[in-house]
Amino acid sequence: NMAAARALADEFGLWIIEDACHAPGGFFVDGAGTEYRCGSGQLAELAIFSFHPVKHIATGEGGMITTNDDNLARHLRRLRTHGIEREATGLLRQDEGGWYMEMQELGYNYRISDILCALGTSQLARADAGLARRRQLAAQYDRVFADLAGVEVLAPGQPGHAYHLYVIQVENRRELYEFLRSKNILAQVHYVPVHRMPYYEKLGWQAGDFPHAEAYYARCLSLPLYPTLTDDEQAYVVACVQEFVAQNPA
Repeated sequence: NMAAARALADEFGLWIIEDACHAPGGFFVDGAGTEYRCGSGQLAELAIFSFHPVKHIATGEGGMITTNDDNLARHLRRLRTHGIEREATGLLRQDEGGWYMEMQELGYNYRISDILCALGTSQLARADAGLARRRQLAAQYDRVFADLAGVEVLAPGQPGHAYHLYVIQVENRRELYEFLRSKNILAQVHYVPVHRMPYYEKLGWQAGDFPHAEAYYARCLSLPLYPTLTDDEQAYVVACVQEFVAQNPA
């Protein structure tokens, strides 16, 4: 629905900040056949990526912002480093000497270290292979769960999906979660709706305010999915899910 969001933003003069943290390498194709790459700036002024250890490209911590606006990019670089401008073309005073830098606004110390950047850069070489493996594993999950009663697969067969997560929907989610954990399978739940967090409840949000998010949360379960997951390990995950379903028919 990014194209619809872009049309709405244009109508009211708004920006779009695209959360692409789970989607490097992802894309979608609109009804006219146009391909849109996540984070490319085709439909959003800004896109954000995460380099947390569990993401497609990891630096330990850190992230990245992309934009097609040169002025906005320069502003973001200043904010990253205490509001300091170093580029000669951006200085307000031009005759202070080659050592000169100037603080033009209040900023932050948001610089990622060189060592972490080197780690992330090294991972670029295998990013495409990692994405391809994620899609291969997801396709296998799609196949084996397609006709399994009690297990609902979300959006199967999406060619542009980046598959940071593989999520199924089940009625007895907690029981399946605990069963898989007992089998040393680290299934997880992504994510608790924000409005159900105590902080936001203090601000007046309550159960029932976002029924679709709550319905999703009540049944969602993420299965193991990462590039180094072997075929045998995935087969074990599948077998355990099938065992649980057989013991707990819908």
